[in-house]
Amino acid sequence: MVDATPASRDRYADFLRVASLIGVMIGHFLMAVVVWSPAVPGVSFTNILAIEPLTRWATLALQVMPVFFVVGGFAHAATLDSLARNGGGYADFVISRITRLVRPALVYIGTWMVLGAVVDAIPGTDERFGAVLQILGQLLWFIGIYLIAAAFAPLLLRAHRRFGIRALVALVVAIVAVDAARLALGVEPVKWLNFAFVWLAIHQLGYFYADGVAHRVGARRLGAWMLVGGALVLAALVGLGPYGVAMVSYEGEELSNLAPPTIALFAFAVAQAGALLLAREGLGVWLSRRRVWAGVIVGGSVAMTAFLWHFTALVAAYGLAWWLGPETSPAGGSAQWWLSKALLFVPFAALVGGLVWGLRRFDRAGRRRPLVGPSTGRALVAAVGVACAVVGMIGFAAVGFRGVLHLYTVTVAGVPLSAVASAVLVFASATLTAIAVRAPSRSST
Repeated sequence: MVDATPASRDRYADFLRVASLIGVMIGHFLMAVVVWSPAVPGVSFTNILAIEPLTRWATLALQVMPVFFVVGGFAHAATLDSLARNGGGYADFVISRITRLVRPALVYIGTWMVLGAVVDAIPGTDERFGAVLQILGQLLWFIGIYLIAAAFAPLLLRAHRRFGIRALVALVVAIVAVDAARLALGVEPVKWLNFAFVWLAIHQLGYFYADGVAHRVGARRLGAWMLVGGALVLAALVGLGPYGVAMVSYEGEELSNLAPPTIALFAFAVAQAGALLLAREGLGVWLSRRRVWAGVIVGGSVAMTAFLWHFTALVAAYGLAWWLGPETSPAGGSAQWWLSKALLFVPFAALVGGLVWGLRRFDRAGRRRPLVGPSTGRALVAAVGVACAVVGMIGFAAVGFRGVLHLYTVTVAGVPLSAVASAVLVFASATLTAIAVRAPSRSST
């Protein structure tokens, strides 16, 4: 694959995709505070950001999810252009996203649904391990939100090609309007719209990169403008309020910049994208080295599997510490806690590596399907399929795999969701999108 890499391939985008997912895994490891004590049954979770205010500034470096969405915009533009040249349609595009994201997620969901049911069947286990099962679904929010960006990618790419910067400005205006209605007028339910508007706007930045604006303007010049502009806006939003500096949510914060996202997160994403443009030339030389590029290829081939299963590795590593360690966990933020965190990284990394090794085959794209082409009917079926995946993944992010047998339910944006309902929706998405690209049967003559 290294030898077959064309000179035209943007290696930097591939590198950023892998690096952003690795950054998410490291961030989750560093922020997790697991608490246990002989006086309290089971374990509980909190975030170091809720305990140590100074660590909130570190999220300006650790929050790398916007990078994945910018790179996603670039990749989606390339995929859509390729499908257009070869006669593909919306259903063809959707199945390529579902296969890449939902296929490995189905293995994760199926495994933990079974384990959750087993734990649920044992009396008294919800009190001890319910929180563990619930947190194991949280990482699936990313797939749900990313699929929103994928679902609207063809429409927003056409808007970008027709209106240029005005399409992005319209999304930013929508973000500001939602924040204003929520914070100034007290219209709280409207906040959920920014899960779409903010991430779609960040995704839209990738279209400009795909169009070669960095080449025309100059990566350094454009990067400097974006970094300074985004940083100044973010500083004003944080300094004047009511936005906080943390780009990751934590328990007890007055206003989250992530759940749901705000205009502050978008300003941060612009500054972050600018910083990455400034680093593009230097890292591009490094990525031209054979061994480095081979590492990126290997990392990209298992990135989704590593992302999906790193929570499982984290829970297993802490389970080992709970079993072999002291009766009472060290206080979060203490010197002893930071030391235990450093020691725990070795088994955590080893467990991630082992899970990736065993499950890496599910990260493969599968056989290439023949294109079915543009079709209104197929597009509608595919759209319903991706909508099922979005709702199902967000459902898992809220309820996790808790109460599988007892139908433990959490209400998300007014919609009650359980693990069983979420699983049905995700499996339905895989079925519907497969139907959307199914080749027509040949009638006998």
